[in-house]
Amino acid sequence: MRKVLLAGLAVFVVAGCDNLPGGKAGHHGGEGHASTANANRLEADVRYLADDLLEGREAGTRGYDLAAKYVAERYRSMGLKPGGGDGTYFQNVPMREVKNALENGGTITFSGAGAPQGIKPAVDYFVGSSSQVTEGGVEAPMVFVGYGLVDDETGRDDFEGLDVEGKVVVYMFGAPKYLNTEARAHYRATTLKRASERGAVGALVLFTPALSELIPVPDPFAYLVSLQKNDTGMSWLQEDGTPFTSAPTIKGGGFLSPALSERLFENQPVSWADIVAAETSENGEIAGFDMGMTAKITHKSEHRELASPNVIGILPGTDPKLKDEYVVLTAHLDHEGIKPTPEEGDDEIYNGAMDNASGTASILEVAHLLAHNPPKRSVMFVALTAEEKGLVGSDYNARNPTVPAGKVVANINLDMPILTWPFTDVVAFGAERSNMYPIVEAAVEKAGLTLSPDPQPEQGFFVRSDQYSYVKQGVPAVYLDLGFGNGGEEAQTAFQKDHYHKVSDEADLIDYEQMRRFAQVNYEIAKGVANMDETPAWKDGDFFARIFNGRTVE
Repeated sequence: MRKVLLAGLAVFVVAGCDNLPGGKAGHHGGEGHASTANANRLEADVRYLADDLLEGREAGTRGYDLAAKYVAERYRSMGLKPGGGDGTYFQNVPMREVKNALENGGTITFSGAGAPQGIKPAVDYFVGSSSQVTEGGVEAPMVFVGYGLVDDETGRDDFEGLDVEGKVVVYMFGAPKYLNTEARAHYRATTLKRASERGAVGALVLFTPALSELIPVPDPFAYLVSLQKNDTGMSWLQEDGTPFTSAPTIKGGGFLSPALSERLFENQPVSWADIVAAETSENGEIAGFDMGMTAKITHKSEHRELASPNVIGILPGTDPKLKDEYVVLTAHLDHEGIKPTPEEGDDEIYNGAMDNASGTASILEVAHLLAHNPPKRSVMFVALTAEEKGLVGSDYNARNPTVPAGKVVANINLDMPILTWPFTDVVAFGAERSNMYPIVEAAVEKAGLTLSPDPQPEQGFFVRSDQYSYVKQGVPAVYLDLGFGNGGEEAQTAFQKDHYHKVSDEADLIDYEQMRRFAQVNYEIAKGVANMDETPAWKDGDFFARIFNGRTVE
């Protein structure tokens, strides 16, 4: 799922010997060696997980449960110990499913001097659903807060001098350019949390030109409207039965269209031109102010309680001291389920072979290889639920580990490697931030590949898949993906355009020799990290170590 930056925003829930690229070595497709990935096993796993029988593996459905039982049986056959609850492989995640009960979610109206009138849902705005209540909203004065950024390192505080308690904050999506791309991605994902910590009760997102540029479709706002009409969100439930949220005070929110965003700043102390200029500047600083208007936001949601498991197997470590530390390998097991797709004929099953049966099959292959030669540290293999609903399964697992708290020392995540061409390079998101980098570098070199820098830094991929849930708990992480070399950019762009989150994401798209090569690199990384002499840790001074109080090393 990690490739589309804004898919989750539409729901807006408030609250060893073959080193030649593409080379064919026949014995690798057969039984192979105990330390060599096997293309036949990988293909068998993908074809089962992406079969119509599993009905698209949407979290909380029969199809997902069949996939979970399959993964658990594969763990059992390898001799992995159950790592879920009650002596099973299943960590049950209680959840609340949320979707808009109204076609456009709800309504927004403005009052006060110069307030825009005659605005229409789906044309000028859309309203998010709520995991907290089925029907509600908020009416409160509006305060413009710029990016809503609070950066302790530089002393920047966009809320300084503003009283947002009991107010609706109006903000620019994103973060200033002076921040590195991953820090920007972190800050833009946590604006609601900062507003809630200061008592805000509502939030409206401005659709600026920079936001439009992040959504590569002809009409970005209309695209988000279409998503929020048909999509659902999920939140995991706390012990008291209430949904977890990082922004508990926010009672209503939505997105304003580009045209309405501009209208909102007519006759204001700051003009729309000032806002556009600010977001193109390096510092991106623009003074906030009371807008002299009131927003009334109403919404209505449908809720359904359900449960869906993370599937966890544990390979115990061999070192008497290090076996109590856990390296966690993750891949999300869920996909999009069944949806009406009139434009694509009779097929309504989103099988998700690349996204993310391929990642799940890869960690199963790594488990198979490691089980033949267990490393010093224990390794936990986690097939995650509800990634497509907002990293729900990983957030629950990271906050509720099934091993002693503080003993998860590293995360290695796989999400939708696009395995359709003979790749020559890989990208290891997050590796350079920790002492795991030499292990990753050595594994890539052993495979005869190149370790490339992030070719799309503006996308902030490191905070957009399941590894981020562990990062937020202070755990250093690596997320391996494929680079743009040897035609990679064209291949990845073609998949995104023609198959991503479409019924055509089928098992025949995958080149299983390339999948074998990718799984082999992941095996070498997992083995190396699990055998490190020193505990995996962030590099001293790293941004994420500072933000999330992670363990550091010089």
